[in-house]
Amino acid sequence: MRSNKTDQFQKVAQEIYKKNLELYNERKRAELLLYKVSEAIYATDPKGKITLFNHTLEKMLNTTSAEVIGKKASDIISITTEKGEAIDITSFYRMTENFGIPDTAILLSPEGKKYYVHIKVSVIKTGENNIEHLVTMSDITKEKELEKTKDDFVSIASHELRTPMSIIKSYLWMLSAGKGGKLSKKQAIYVEKSMKSTDRMIALINDMLNISRIEEGRVKIEEKRLNLDLILPDIIEELEIKTAEKDLYLKLENKTNVRYVYGDRQKIREIFVNLVGNAIKFTQTGGITVKIERLKNARHVKFSIIDTGKGISSTDTQMLFKKFQRLENSYKTVAEAGGTGLGLYIVKLYVSKMGGEVGVFSGGPDKGSTFWFTLPTTKQQEDAVSLSTQQP
Repeated sequence: MRSNKTDQFQKVAQEIYKKNLELYNERKRAELLLYKVSEAIYATDPKGKITLFNHTLEKMLNTTSAEVIGKKASDIISITTEKGEAIDITSFYRMTENFGIPDTAILLSPEGKKYYVHIKVSVIKTGENNIEHLVTMSDITKEKELEKTKDDFVSIASHELRTPMSIIKSYLWMLSAGKGGKLSKKQAIYVEKSMKSTDRMIALINDMLNISRIEEGRVKIEEKRLNLDLILPDIIEELEIKTAEKDLYLKLENKTNVRYVYGDRQKIREIFVNLVGNAIKFTQTGGITVKIERLKNARHVKFSIIDTGKGISSTDTQMLFKKFQRLENSYKTVAEAGGTGLGLYIVKLYVSKMGGEVGVFSGGPDKGSTFWFTLPTTKQQEDAVSLSTQQP
């Protein structure tokens, strides 16, 4: 009887050993695959201690997995924002769906070398009550360096072009004013067209310089509490001059009790001038409505610029808010309307830096368009504190 029980016990023990061996081999195989991939990868246990450290990360940090396994990740891995602010990597573990993790971060080697990386965090269940965090960092240093070289070139070229273009404009104005003698009708037409093209070139140069300053963090965004009742009427009144020239209406709808937002007054004005200006360019009949709504989260206000113009195809809406994108396919009047293709991109940069979002909707060609953006009703620092207290 005892012999049968012993045999059964040994059989169960062998099965358990076999299963554990299979699980061990499977884990080792997965670790080996992760060790060989080109992305920098490490894993931590619930206490934040390193359980996996692949060869790419070994090279970047000039260490070996044997030296770091079992140590706290926060003692080995140093990550900052692009502005140089330290990032607590354990805070990533509380994020859901990678929300809140910066698009681009900097991984610092012990020697001070900087690697630009995209970070993703995955939660891996290794047991019923045990989890590990797998952190993947894609090295985008070369792409960032290439982007910086390109931006530097654009910035330098823009600076160098601004002065000669201003001089050309001055001489064209002198010609049009008859300073060099009376012009024939045909000559006057040529000079007028040259002046318009010069104005477009100067606008393009100014937009490129603005983008360069914004992307490099050289444009200061003032976060002030602004009274909408004081700033919007002035903006609308200024824009009504342009709508009156085309016999279009421009009305403001504010059915909310919202009176205050946080942001930069001058930048908000530029956003409205850009979005309403675009709506005026591509609207021939009807008009534009500026609508204000309070979002459900109560921390943001939504501003919608609704026009009765030419509308936008679904293909074109996907290209908007990117550099040098204009609605060539949807708008037949682009040639007359002009534009640098940078206005909406600048709007996106401004809104993002003020803590809001932008978007667009259109039913299609000839069905009008709605461009919208949001602004916070509380300071961004207050929002950050509020969100952090909600973390588990």
